Amino acid sequence: MSVFIKWLGVGAGIVSISVSAMTLEQQREAYEQAQTLITNKDIPEYQVLREQLNDYPLTPYLDYRMYMLDLDKRTPVEVEQYIKEHHQYPFSQSIRGSYLDALVKAEDWKGFYRFQPQKPRMQSYQCSYYFAQYQMGKTVDAFKGASQIWMTGSSIAKECNELFKAWDEAGLRKDTVILQRMGLAFVSRNARLLNYLQDLPESDSAKENAQAINQLYKDTSQIEAFATSQAQSELNKKVTLATLKRITYQQANPQLAIKVIDKVAKAQKFTDKEYQDSADYIAYSLINTDDAELAKWRDDTLLKSTNPKWLQRRARLAIQHQDWHGLNIWIDKMPTKEKESKRWQYWKARALLAQGEVKEGKTRMQQLLGYRSFYSIAAADYLKQPIQYNTLMPTKSEASIEPFSESLARVKELIAVDKISTAKREWRWLLARSTSAQKKLLAQYAAKHHWNHLSVIATIEAKMWDHISLRFPIAHQWWFNFYAKKHDLDPITLMALARQESGLDIDAQSPVGARGLMQIMPKTAAATAKHYNIEYSGADELFDVSKNIEIGSQYLAGLLDDYNGNRVLAFGAYNAGPNRVDLWRERTGGKVDVYSYIESIPFAETRGYIKNILMFEVYYRDILNKKGPFLSDLESEMKY
Repeated sequence: MSVFIKWLGVGAGIVSISVSAMTLEQQREAYEQAQTLITNKDIPEYQVLREQLNDYPLTPYLDYRMYMLDLDKRTPVEVEQYIKEHHQYPFSQSIRGSYLDALVKAEDWKGFYRFQPQKPRMQSYQCSYYFAQYQMGKTVDAFKGASQIWMTGSSIAKECNELFKAWDEAGLRKDTVILQRMGLAFVSRNARLLNYLQDLPESDSAKENAQAINQLYKDTSQIEAFATSQAQSELNKKVTLATLKRITYQQANPQLAIKVIDKVAKAQKFTDKEYQDSADYIAYSLINTDDAELAKWRDDTLLKSTNPKWLQRRARLAIQHQDWHGLNIWIDKMPTKEKESKRWQYWKARALLAQGEVKEGKTRMQQLLGYRSFYSIAAADYLKQPIQYNTLMPTKSEASIEPFSESLARVKELIAVDKISTAKREWRWLLARSTSAQKKLLAQYAAKHHWNHLSVIATIEAKMWDHISLRFPIAHQWWFNFYAKKHDLDPITLMALARQESGLDIDAQSPVGARGLMQIMPKTAAATAKHYNIEYSGADELFDVSKNIEIGSQYLAGLLDDYNGNRVLAFGAYNAGPNRVDLWRERTGGKVDVYSYIESIPFAETRGYIKNILMFEVYYRDILNKKGPFLSDLESEMKY
C-alpha cells in the first residue's frame, strides 16, 4: 500500500506525492525545500516534508540542523550522547563548539565544566574552561591556566578578559611575568602589544627595563648600548638575539649585525649555540653578496655550522657558480641524512665528474637509477639510460569498506548535487576513521567512481606513493585536450600542472585566493581574459572546470611564448612570477645547465613545483602510453 503525504511544492502550494513513487530528483527537490523551511523556522511544514526523506542519503544533515535549533536547551549529557551516537558524521565535531558557545552565553559555568572536563584546543574555549574552574572554586588550576595563556607574544581572545581580571586581582600579574611577555611580543614583532605592556610594571627597575626594551624595538641601532647597559638576563638576551635578526633581514643591515655580534654576545652571555645560530642567520642573508669581504665572513661562519638548511643553501650557491670543488666541501659538511639523500648524491656525482673523477662519478650516478625520484631521472638522463621507477598495482585485501556504505552514499550524493566542499569534509572524516588497509580500498573506490580529487587525498593519507595509476587520475581529459589543441600545448603538460596545483580539485581555493583546478588568482584571470578576449564574468567562474582550464591554459601558453617554449622557465613563472624568474636567470648568468638552474632556485616551493610537474608528466605519459622526452632539446641544451 502506498502512503500519501503533503509536500510543499515550489510556488505551487501543497501537493500530495506517494512516498513509494518518489524519484531521486524529487527527493533532492524536497531536501532543498526542507532546508528552506528550517531556515524560515517553519517547523510544522518541515516535519510533514521530512517524513518522505527517510531514505535520502543527505537527510542526516536536516536532522542535524533541527537538533541545533534548540541546542541551548539540551543538557550536557544529552549533547555528549548525541555526539557519540553520530560520530560517523563530520558535523558531530562541530557540535561541541556550538554547545560550549551556548553555555558561555548562558554563563552556565557548571554545565561548561561538566561538558568539557579537559582543556580544549582553541584559546577562547580554554579561557572559558579556566574561568569555569575559577567559578567552581578551583582557583589554583584556573590561575595556572591563565598564566599559561597570558604568556604569548600575540593578542589574546576577548573571552579571556574576565579570567585575566580575576587573575590580576589575585596579584599574579607580577612584573616578571609582564617582562617575559614583552620578550615574546618583541620576538613576534608585535609593536602594539609592546606599547601596551610597557606601562604595566610597577617597580622602578622593571619599568626601566620595559622602557629600554620598547625603545630598542623602535630603534634597533641601539642594540649594543642596550646589551651592555641592561643587566644580563634571559629576557635581555632573548631581546638582543631577536634584534640581531631584525637588523639582518627586516632592515637589511647585516654589516651592523656583524659589527656588534661579538660585543652583544659577550655582554649578554650567549651560549656557543646561540652565537652560531645568530651568525648563521647573518651569513644566510649574505648568500648572494658581491662583496668579497662579506662573502669570506659568510663562508668562514658557515664552515662552523651544522644547520642543514644553511649548508644546503650554500651548496646551491656553489652550483649556481658551478664551483664544483666548493660544492664537494659543502656537501661533505652536511649532516648524514642530507648528505646521503638522492639529491646530494646526484650533485656529489656531478662534482666528481666535473673535476675529472669520471669512474667514481658514473658509479654514483648508476646507484641512483631505478627510483621514483627526480634525481634518479636526472642520473638516467646523464647516463643516457631509460627512465625506470617503482610502481605498484592494487592488490586484494582482507579489509572491508562495507561499514562505510552510508558514508559513501552521502559522498556520492553530495558530488551529484555539486556540494563539493561538504563531500570533501565527509571524505576526510571517513579517512580519519579508517585503517591503513581501508584507506587503500577507499582510494580504489574513489578511482572507480572517478572521484579524482578524493582518490588523490586517499592515496596521500594511505602513503601509496608507488601506486601511480591511483595517485594520478585521468580527469577532465576532454577539456585538457580541447584547450591544449587550441593553444598548441601538450595536454599532458596541462594535466600535470593541474595535478600539482590542486590535486585535481575543482573546488580548491588557496589561502591567498587562487581558485580551481589550475589555481588561478582572480587578478591574473581578469588580466588574462582581457588580454586574450576571453569571456569572463568574475572570480566565482574559476570554479567552473572548462573556464578554469580555458584561462589557465591560455596563461601558461602566454608564458611558454615568453620563454620560447621552455617549460622549466614557464612553470617557474606560473608559480613564483616572471619577475623572480628573471632575477634567478640574472644570477645564473646564462652559464648553467637546466638541472643546475632548477637546483639554484632559492625558493623550495618553486624548486619542488618544477620538479613535480616534470615528474608528473612522466607518470601521465606512462599511464596514457604516450611517448615524449623528459626534457625537450631546447630545455636540455640551453644555458640558463
